[in-house]
Amino acid sequence: MTISARLEFSHKYSFNSPIRGTFKLTVVPEMLSVASGFHYIILLDTSGSMRGEKIETAKRGAIELLNRIPQGNKVTLITFSSYVNTLFEFEERKDLVIENIQRIYAKGYTAFHTALTTAVQIAKKYNVPGYFILLTDGRPTDRKDIQAYEMLDFPREFKVIAYGIGYDYEERFLKIIADKTGGIFIHIQDPKEIINSLPQAAVTKIGAKDVVIDIDAPSSIRLLNYPGPPVILNAIDKTVTIYGETTIPARFNGNALVVTISYVNPLDNLKKNITLQAQVYPATDTQMFLSGINNEINNEYQYYELMNKLADQVNSENLIEATKTLNQMQQIAQQTKRVDLIETTRKLQQSIGSTRNVEQTRKTIMSEVTKKMRS
Repeated sequence: MTISARLEFSHKYSFNSPIRGTFKLTVVPEMLSVASGFHYIILLDTSGSMRGEKIETAKRGAIELLNRIPQGNKVTLITFSSYVNTLFEFEERKDLVIENIQRIYAKGYTAFHTALTTAVQIAKKYNVPGYFILLTDGRPTDRKDIQAYEMLDFPREFKVIAYGIGYDYEERFLKIIADKTGGIFIHIQDPKEIINSLPQAAVTKIGAKDVVIDIDAPSSIRLLNYPGPPVILNAIDKTVTIYGETTIPARFNGNALVVTISYVNPLDNLKKNITLQAQVYPATDTQMFLSGINNEINNEYQYYELMNKLADQVNSENLIEATKTLNQMQQIAQQTKRVDLIETTRKLQQSIGSTRNVEQTRKTIMSEVTKKMRS
């Protein structure tokens, strides 16, 4: 198999009353092959605020991105300012796209929502999995209500990678569209970073494509960091970790979770399946029940649950409560002695403590949360 998967559940035993069970599903690419058959829809902000260094570095970054995309993929290039222009649609010849990028200039307003709507329509037209790669530095001048972005109907087989430049864009909209697609939002403070950051959105090698992860349980399931279930992924190019929770019924005996992963093997284009189960047995007494609790999974889940809470608090500009949440995260990180959690908490604390600018803090925190949740 070109991927492997591991399911970890918080409880081995059920008890006399219903209890919360948390889980961690890890999917790892084992054998990689060239990523082909994807549709890259690139959206570049060419409004007046992008004039100068921003637009030039964006063009260079977009060219490097195109150079990194393997052959056998399609590209759509959309620019947006006062109007939305689809310069190329479902194009295979990257050299033509690169040639025209050189001619792009910045002028006008920011028809951000219209550009997203156009991109979604094009994605649905061809019914091919892919990526929305978006770069912007300004606030929308067409639709400014948050509900308009919450209602965008992205194809499930597409992932958003959204880049926000500077401190004048609307980070809440970028986080919404990233969360809706299991994607990420990347805050870029210095425009010079675009040249190195944008090409990293190209997926060159994959272990699986057309991935559908079904999760069944006797009780309802809530996922923490991906939409679903089912979780639909266009590809597995790096380790994917999915966190979730369910309720274990009282005195339950059987499979508390059944995970079925169906995917296409990119080596032979054949469909494959992996099935994983988390079995639970009734505990005969309290000691037996406690002995079957996986505290590592519970602590890890609680840490990322608090991270989501942190993002909400920063979004509502409640930095006092956000600081308290960070302290809770720090306690869990130190308790687990995990270097990655300790370092993540330290970076988030620095983001809040290094500036009194709420918008700057909000952009940095929201970006970090989407990256950590789905990296």
